[in-house]
Amino acid sequence: MRSSRFRGAVMVGIVSMSALAFFVVPDGWSAEPTKGAGHKNHQMMIHGDSPARKPALATPKGWRFALPNGNPEAGRMAFADFECFKCHAVQGEAFPAPQPGQDGVGPDLSGMGPMHPAEYFAEAIVDPNASAVWRIKHHKEEKKGYLGPDGKTKMPSYNGTMTVQQLIDLVAYLKSLTSHAEHRH
Repeated sequence: MRSSRFRGAVMVGIVSMSALAFFVVPDGWSAEPTKGAGHKNHQMMIHGDSPARKPALATPKGWRFALPNGNPEAGRMAFADFECFKCHAVQGEAFPAPQPGQDGVGPDLSGMGPMHPAEYFAEAIVDPNASAVWRIKHHKEEKKGYLGPDGKTKMPSYNGTMTVQQLIDLVAYLKSLTSHAEHRH
């Protein structure tokens, strides 16, 4: 009987210590900076900290969104699966030719990789109007065929069908498009 009480007390102690270790984390979750994101060397603030300390749930100073590195080969597959080639040419790629009326609907993406940060490509996919309307307004030489009669881009939204990983990989593929001749598959 005494042995089972002792084991019970030990179990309660182990569970209590585990709970304390989980909920009370000294100096944030990790002293290591995150890799590839804008969260450099900030520490987690526990909600409800005293007013004398930094505000709880504050955005770290200098924080900005940074897309993680993706897999360009998987991104090329996403480009094909979502049939992006129907509106966007990539010179040197063996994608099917656009159907009549689809050619030139979107800009040629050949060599675009070094022209924009990854986050620009991500925004252009997640919110195509954010960049298309600005480009048309500021770059007169660009084709006006990119916009519909409502003044919005003709590019469809893939937000309901594209996974976050596919987005990350597709952006990696677009970033890999550094010249016209390098992308023969």
